[in-house]
Amino acid sequence: MRMGCVKTLGLVCVLAMPLVAAPVPNLRADSESQVTQNERANVDHLSRMADDAMVARWVRLKLVVPVPEKTRDFYLHSVSKQGRFLRPWAKLLLDRLSQQYRARHKKQLRVTSLLRTVSYQNNLRKRNGNAAASTGPKASLHLTGACLDISKKGMTRAQQGWVRGVLSSLHDKNYLFAVEEFQQPVFHVMVHRRYEDFVAQRLSAKK
Repeated sequence: MRMGCVKTLGLVCVLAMPLVAAPVPNLRADSESQVTQNERANVDHLSRMADDAMVARWVRLKLVVPVPEKTRDFYLHSVSKQGRFLRPWAKLLLDRLSQQYRARHKKQLRVTSLLRTVSYQNNLRKRNGNAAASTGPKASLHLTGACLDISKKGMTRAQQGWVRGVLSSLHDKNYLFAVEEFQQPVFHVMVHRRYEDFVAQRLSAKK
């Protein structure tokens, strides 16, 4: 163990406290991460979006909500018009996280993926062999509309560390499932339905 410096004051010797580094949050995926997220999606009774017609129906029912291409707090990068939707509680997370990020770092969050349909995911797999399946226990969670990818591109280490810390805290409290990806530099975030209750409780406590 590394010890701090020793200071001598007259005949009194003062030993500094051991220097212990704060633990770094770990959001790396494991072999079961995709399965775990799909199991949670089933617990939250989240249907997977089959096609654009299904998305349109769910928009009318307000089961998914539109996400603007750009706000003062975040912007979408390479997200098609058909994919600019999220579940209401996932949109709530995006709004709150991006507001806090901009207030602290004076920058917008860059978001690179939101809702996907089965047909979109199948086409993506033809272009990208690393893309998740569209069905089964390891299907892409973007099909639920409860997921978003936050790009690390352009972030400093301090900015990445801040996002990592916030997501890790919410992950540990089971309000979301976050994975830090490195092949594609993003934070992949699946927001759980109960996140809405968490925010409501926090807002109520401030009144």
